[in-house]
Amino acid sequence: MKILKPLMVTFFVVCSVPYICNAQIDYNQRNTQASLDVMQYSIKNNYDSNKNAKGSPYINETFEIVKFKKFGDRVFSGRYDANLGEMQIKRENDTIALNANESFEITFISSNKTYKTLSYINSDGISKRGFLVILNKTDSIDVLKEEVIKFYDEKPSTNGYDKAKPAEYKRINDTYYYRLGEHVSLLPQNRKEFLKLFPEHSKNLQVFIKKNKINLKKEDDLISLFKYIGTL
Repeated sequence: MKILKPLMVTFFVVCSVPYICNAQIDYNQRNTQASLDVMQYSIKNNYDSNKNAKGSPYINETFEIVKFKKFGDRVFSGRYDANLGEMQIKRENDTIALNANESFEITFISSNKTYKTLSYINSDGISKRGFLVILNKTDSIDVLKEEVIKFYDEKPSTNGYDKAKPAEYKRINDTYYYRLGEHVSLLPQNRKEFLKLFPEHSKNLQVFIKKNKINLKKEDDLISLFKYIGTL
């Protein structure tokens, strides 16, 4: 009996492990689901009133696998609506748009493209909070971009000679920003104005920009430039 009792306890513990693990997984899933419920608002019944327009409001039309920094290795299906500035997450029974006032950092796995919610003033001088793409990140400074797709209403023919124009979604040029601390600012596209941001390194930057023919309006050039700034 003395031998049997410890064996029974061991048997009970071993048998209980899968149930405990499953219970923990179920709890984590419910907890994640609850978190998403709080940090979202529903998408207008998922109805696109401009569905007959040319083009698309989405950077990628299809939903892709994404990860949230705050949810670890859990994967979701997401896409970015650059017309409304919405990050959409497809769930089992519905599609939600995340509330940009919450703190999010979301990575699209296939492209390794990361969006982060930040507060900033756009090129029109309007204070916003939304999803910006992280192009390059260091301990001291980040370079970011804002993706925008505009919707243009249908234009009927006015005199019978000019052609009518259908409603259309059209992507406009990306806008670039930089982040120092918690402050996000427009990135100057004029070389002189850009060099004023880094007065202590202006000579080295001037040489680098000239040698590498850096264009401050090109994404790849900006990534290369900010990688160099990170070494100074």
